[in-house]
Amino acid sequence: MVEIIEFKAVDQSLVREFVLNIQNGEFNLGFTESDQPDLIDTEKFYHKGNFWTARINGEIVGTIGLQNLDNHNGVLRKMFVRQDYRGTELKIAQVLFEALIAFSLRIDLKVIWLDTPGIAAASHRFYEKNGFQQTDKLNLPEKYVFPDKNSKIYKLAIQ
Repeated sequence: MVEIIEFKAVDQSLVREFVLNIQNGEFNLGFTESDQPDLIDTEKFYHKGNFWTARINGEIVGTIGLQNLDNHNGVLRKMFVRQDYRGTELKIAQVLFEALIAFSLRIDLKVIWLDTPGIAAASHRFYEKNGFQQTDKLNLPEKYVFPDKNSKIYKLAIQ
């Protein structure tokens, strides 16, 4: 059974290790902790948004974060599912995404933005299936910090 849990500071090192392992161990992206302030102090970074972990038997198998940029724009960040749980009947990515959308609607956001590595074809399919449309980085909101690591930009208008 998958449990979706809001971030707690006690999980900081587990989240950091989980994310960096996928970014660098699996995708060879070369990201460091210092490149990503949300991995240094997740609670502070997402204080106007939220961050969730998906767990099975207490072990983190997925993550997703919502950075609140302003009254209308949010950024989906750190959406990762452990490789051996991707595409399973548990639909961990979908459950995490639905938690993010439900929260976004509660705080009245209008647009969710995201950037994703150009090599992450399965992620692109997931986002497009869920209504995201690819856009140019020139369209990003002013406060959006773009990592510029050969990423694609997507946006989703929500009701």
